[in-house]
Amino acid sequence: MKNSRRLFVLLLAAAVLMAFFSVPAAAEPEYKWRLAQVHPVGSDYDTRAKEFARKVSERTNGRIHIDVFSGGVLGDWTETFEMLMRGSLEMNMAQANANFDPKLNLAYYFPYLVKDIEEAKKVYGKDGWAYKIVQDLWAAHNIKALAVIPLGMAGVSLKSKPASYADPEVHNNMKVRVMPIKPCEMTYEAMGYIATPIPYAETYSAIQTGIADGQMGGPPFQAWQFKDVNKVWIQYNDFFEPWWIAINLDLWNKLSEADQEILQTAALEESAIQWERAAAEDEKYRQKLKDEYGWEIVILSPEELDRIASHVRKAVWPKLEPLLGKELMDRIYQESGIPRP
Repeated sequence: MKNSRRLFVLLLAAAVLMAFFSVPAAAEPEYKWRLAQVHPVGSDYDTRAKEFARKVSERTNGRIHIDVFSGGVLGDWTETFEMLMRGSLEMNMAQANANFDPKLNLAYYFPYLVKDIEEAKKVYGKDGWAYKIVQDLWAAHNIKALAVIPLGMAGVSLKSKPASYADPEVHNNMKVRVMPIKPCEMTYEAMGYIATPIPYAETYSAIQTGIADGQMGGPPFQAWQFKDVNKVWIQYNDFFEPWWIAINLDLWNKLSEADQEILQTAALEESAIQWERAAAEDEKYRQKLKDEYGWEIVILSPEELDRIASHVRKAVWPKLEPLLGKELMDRIYQESGIPRP
């Protein structure tokens, strides 16, 4: 009896050991990459980047391991674009740097190409006409753009509301920090402001010291960074801010088709999640500014928005042709349905 019990225990132990060793262990990473993005830890964009990395690791059984570096610790978006282009960084989640190619303004700042998030999804989503064009523009700089992570619709934060905020043909004396790229400067001049190009890192102190009365360059999420020095948000929708999950093209070309499919699918999944959240994120930060800091929130009526968009398109788009080239501008006019002035 004792021998039978001992035999049973030995057989059970052998079965457990066989089951344990038959489970395939996760592979050692074949690739260890870094993905840089500038938004704070805990933000939606930090979450999207980390979920993308998690899915890629899970679906490759650990062969591709991606460490996410948030908060700009590897450099700002202009620096990481160059690093990605040269291959000293494997991946990032950022916008295009038009300093390398003015045509890349289509991938970042192009005023009133769209007027709301629904239009933006049709144009910049995976089936949109701008999606493939932008991918080709990035590829010319050795970058494979995988999918858009939408940040939302832009506007301006100011110390006070100008009386002529809805009339672009009336000039006011308010100095607005604009991103140091020409289309931004042209747009806010056309909207009646004194456009003052200032790097983002210097913007807070510029508003504090009176060099600028406010800032543009992003959706209400960005205005939140200036909650203590501004008091008004105007939802101009002057541009949709598209950030992209991207990978160095040389690295992409070395991957198997199966691994490329895993990366592309994971990027599009995170893109789809953020498209559904983008409008709600804009509203969340408008409400936070209003409820927690007493900001005045100005939402343009459809008529006001149409008037400003039409004015900017007529005043600014022709000036973009020397930057983007006639061929690309012809495509933009054709695809957007906006007639040439």
